[in-house]
Amino acid sequence: MDADCLIKSTKSNLKELICNNFSVIIPQLVKEEIVDNAKGHPDAAVIQKNLERKLITLHKPHSPFKKGEDAIFTIFQQGDYDAIGSDDKRFIKRLRIFNIPYITPAVFIAILCKNGKLTILEAMEKLDSLSPFVSNEEYSAMKAILGSWRNT
Repeated sequence: MDADCLIKSTKSNLKELICNNFSVIIPQLVKEEIVDNAKGHPDAAVIQKNLERKLITLHKPHSPFKKGEDAIFTIFQQGDYDAIGSDDKRFIKRLRIFNIPYITPAVFIAILCKNGKLTILEAMEKLDSLSPFVSNEEYSAMKAILGSWRNT
């Protein structure tokens, strides 16, 4: 998971739900960006506690890269992972070029709903809490999908 996805998940109160239902791994660079370099920010303290409680796993080998996305890209290619968690538009374009699966915070909500971890109503509430942090297009698309599930 990259910093953008982790921060948005934290701010919208989705992170614990995601971490309890998926294996979330972040590279050292992402930890440095959102925890070490952000001391004093409430999100940094929460994420540090998640690392200590093993809700988030730290991929320890330090990489030669300057950006977390580059480290994530390499880690994904070297490991046995299902997808990359990101909400960074430029990074997602890169993932699409290389045909690498990715999950945005809004898609996490849909997967959790499909897997019975959230009701439709709970998923709609989580989506509303995420709405300030995602594009209107993504919000509207996910709201339509959840709405269609409600009617089936």
